[in-house]
Amino acid sequence: MDTLERKKRLEIKLNRTLENLKKRNFESLIFENHEDAIKYFISKIDKNKTIGYGGSRTLEQINILNYLRENKYNLLDRNKEGLTKEEREEIQKKILTCDIFLSSANGISETGEIVNIDLWGNRICPIIYGPKKVFIFAGWNKIEDDLEKTIYRVRNIASVQNAIRFNRNTPCTKSGRCFDCNSPARICGTLSIISFIGEKGRIEVLLIKEDLGF
Repeated sequence: MDTLERKKRLEIKLNRTLENLKKRNFESLIFENHEDAIKYFISKIDKNKTIGYGGSRTLEQINILNYLRENKYNLLDRNKEGLTKEEREEIQKKILTCDIFLSSANGISETGEIVNIDLWGNRICPIIYGPKKVFIFAGWNKIEDDLEKTIYRVRNIASVQNAIRFNRNTPCTKSGRCFDCNSPARICGTLSIISFIGEKGRIEVLLIKEDLGF
């Protein structure tokens, strides 16, 4: 349970982050909980538009993908049961140009940068370019003071915990920190830093007053 002091400190950081994201052309909003963030998201989208998503523990936690499945939204569901490898790859390609893309972020700096890390870039690419609209759901635990600390977080917290999650045989799963290794089991080959959005508001960052994801 959050202490009053921790909540106050995180709210200060959250408000500073919000203002700096806006200066960098991100649309950004703060929500008391993930239920409110989901209600906002649903109010902003057309049910018939194609919706893609990136792999994310946050999206799993807030159960938004199951909501979209159960309510018959036009979801490009790369994790649908029974898909062949070829079918999944075809869906991944369609996601690159879908109407709406959902993701979280591995880290967000108070100074307004968004940092992500992938192996293939299949989550990073549609965030940066392609889909007409991107929504990033992020708990306040993802926020760090500055870009340097955010990159450290992405490499040494998010990447390590994801490698543990997928039971990868890498140095980080044994030591608990990144070695920038050359292991064939590595899952963190592509790092992206978004410092500014050319099309104002294309990316909306939904900041949530909860600890979500890694």
